[in-house]
Amino acid sequence: MLAGLHWTRGENLYSNWRGFIYSPLTAAFFAPFSWLPPALGYSLWLVLNAAALIGGVAALFRTNLFPRFSPKPIGIVYLLLLPLGLGNLDVGQANPLVIGLLMFAIGSVRIKCWNTAALCVAIATFFKIYPLAAGMLICVIAPRRFVWRLVFALLLLTIAPFLFQHWSYVSEQYHAWIETRISDNRCYYPVKYVPVDLWFMLHWVCQLPIQPWLYSLFQVGSGAAVAVLCTWGTWKNWKNERVLIGLFFLVSIWMTLCGPATESHTYLLLAPALVLAVVRSFRERQSSVLCTLLSIAYALQLVNHDSRTLYLFHLGRRWVFSAQPLSALLFLGYCFFWLLNDSFWPEVRSGLSTGTQAMTEESAAPRLQPEPPSDDREDWPMTES
Repeated sequence: MLAGLHWTRGENLYSNWRGFIYSPLTAAFFAPFSWLPPALGYSLWLVLNAAALIGGVAALFRTNLFPRFSPKPIGIVYLLLLPLGLGNLDVGQANPLVIGLLMFAIGSVRIKCWNTAALCVAIATFFKIYPLAAGMLICVIAPRRFVWRLVFALLLLTIAPFLFQHWSYVSEQYHAWIETRISDNRCYYPVKYVPVDLWFMLHWVCQLPIQPWLYSLFQVGSGAAVAVLCTWGTWKNWKNERVLIGLFFLVSIWMTLCGPATESHTYLLLAPALVLAVVRSFRERQSSVLCTLLSIAYALQLVNHDSRTLYLFHLGRRWVFSAQPLSALLFLGYCFFWLLNDSFWPEVRSGLSTGTQAMTEESAAPRLQPEPPSDDREDWPMTES
């Protein structure tokens, strides 16, 4: 709300490098909330976040992303998400909105609503930059359909703030935003403020002598590895839902475990994927080892890494804060085993039946909006060879 007032008055948004960290577009978006009484503005912001989170999960079910997973257990999914989301709603974090938009994007890609998917990814990117990773992965599996749409959506939202303030002021704020984001290397934070991610596990808990520049290379390399896996899946003729589920699960893990700004509340970005995996594993009666692994990962996410955790354990040890990144690592191990094991994915697309099966799946899946016929039809996520 303070950022909305600064935007309305034409004041500097980024005077405090650890203060407002979102884009100028987000400040313009917050301006109407700042005009309302604080209680009403805050309540509307919470309703918007909760609606995005709930609606995003519903979008994944309505677009048939999980063909063998009926919508009946959606109530259980919401119930398991509740304790993981309350902390974000309590402090007004934007994470429910961000992950909700990404789920809408994944669901839209599933039914080929490319414009909706591009806009959702672009909006999430202007809140927290690293959700762009999800859009880049979609570009990998459907380049002709998605690249130009994502670029156009990003350009459109970049220009939008100039419609609501003087161009020189907006330019200055963009410059300050980019400058503060580049200079904000959280690997150099003191242990009290350091991100709770893989860097925390390796550097602060395990005391490994890893330089920040080397870890930055690992962050980029791990994201590239996810892209390679998605490309390999399309080359192996994986079904569309298998590629998209893998994309959604792995990018959720990357944003929290290897992202640039992971706090305890940021793990809500991982929560929907983890909860869906937990519920699906029990519904499909997967092995007791896999169900136990996911249950432990979910239980570790319930640990809140702040002063209340220290109060609960009466400990000041660094390892107390490692529960959430450890949970992400356990979930990552499950994802690799689950995605790469064909026995979990019957009726794998192959050879001559690919086109027919794809047409059958498209006709069976509900559409949010029709797409006009085109001569350059792309049987995504197959490669364009």
